[in-house]
Amino acid sequence: MEAEVKNTKVIKTGQFGELEVNTEHIFRFDNGILGFEDLREFVLISDEDTAPFKWLLSIEQPEIGFPLLSPWFIDLTYEPGRFFDVNKNVIFVVITLADAGGLMTANLKAPILLDVPEQVGQQVILPSDRYSPNYVIQKK
Repeated sequence: MEAEVKNTKVIKTGQFGELEVNTEHIFRFDNGILGFEDLREFVLISDEDTAPFKWLLSIEQPEIGFPLLSPWFIDLTYEPGRFFDVNKNVIFVVITLADAGGLMTANLKAPILLDVPEQVGQQVILPSDRYSPNYVIQKK
């Protein structure tokens, strides 16, 4: 009888405690994320207490996580262009919960694309000047 192989990783987070993550749910970012290029593996966490936000947590450094939001919560006409394939991608924008001025902002210029079938992620910089990397979504 073969032993069952457990394909999970355990990460300890400050916000969510200890999480057991199935390796099938880990997204690989070959180029990392802007400012965190050395981090390559992330998991997407949904927490009902912080909905509609989701959290992209680093597997390598679980204390590093990014709050994410669908860009269409912010701009119903958001257009990610040719990078986005509705049949296999999910798109999010990174949220800064409180910048130096106490503002909540969204990076609409560089969305996170998750290729769900392939479990691959990437941050794409949109060529258009239409979107700001610091779009204010809530003032103090």
